[in-house]
Amino acid sequence: MTDGDKPPTTRTHNSPERSTVHVDLVNNAEGRITLCGEIDHGIVPRFDDALDRLLAEGAHRLVIDFDRLSFFDSACISALVRAHARVTERGGTVKLVNVDRYAHRVLQISGLLPLFDIEPET
Repeated sequence: MTDGDKPPTTRTHNSPERSTVHVDLVNNAEGRITLCGEIDHGIVPRFDDALDRLLAEGAHRLVIDFDRLSFFDSACISALVRAHARVTERGGTVKLVNVDRYAHRVLQISGLLPLFDIEPET
């Protein structure tokens, strides 16, 4: 297997990164959640908490950054769907950025591509 044949939703980094969720509010309107490492059922509550905090602070545009994401499972997919529902019911939008081809494929297979504005990895 070559580097170009990495398994789905796997991204190689120079240093291992612990699994976590970073959250930022930009201009009181745009919330940014950066997913780091492996986002699974044990980490998803942090994602949900980050979303709660951003919505409470008035964010109506949500950007979810996949750049530092190395793995995600069905719990993360469910969290993405919940995030989309909560943000859009408030009239907001959700964008996924830095989505590699493997993550894109998982979202495609899951039928979620139509829910999100998606930007490929840069």
